[in-house]
Amino acid sequence: QLLFQSFFTTTLPSIADDRIYQGEGIRLRYFGHAYVLVQTKSVSILFDPVISYPIQTNEVPRYTLSDLPDHIDYVVITHNHQDHIMFETLLQLRHKIGSIVFPSNHVGTLEDPSIKLILKHTGFSSLVELKEMDTITLEEGEIMALPFLGEHSDLNIQSKLSYNIQLKGKKF
Repeated sequence: QLLFQSFFTTTLPSIADDRIYQGEGIRLRYFGHAYVLVQTKSVSILFDPVISYPIQTNEVPRYTLSDLPDHIDYVVITHNHQDHIMFETLLQLRHKIGSIVFPSNHVGTLEDPSIKLILKHTGFSSLVELKEMDTITLEEGEIMALPFLGEHSDLNIQSKLSYNIQLKGKKF
């Protein structure tokens, strides 16, 4: 019983004061690996979320769950690898996510499972499945799905996309 109780705490999590961006421009925050948060006053877009645990360091700042805004308009997934679509992170963020954007798979092939079905059956409801060159219109720009030419070139895997984000006249 003592061991079980040691997994819980009554201490509230800390929440970063600057998690909500109110500037006039665009803020990019690199959380590590492929995990990037793009924010303007009107939209927040999170790429391939794999959350880091808080670790004290004097070197590179490490962002964690407490640095994310209260609402994330779009979580964008590039491809179906565990370092890009981690359910431990997604389930922790589920209450904050507006929509999850992800690549369509090659239907009927075992080597290319459906991200849509996986997300749907784990309780996510606002799902946006894209194919190459599909676009999501935003208030100040767009998210465009582009071909992802790396990885799996020897397999018939289509569930991979790169993205061009246009916000406030700038492209990423």
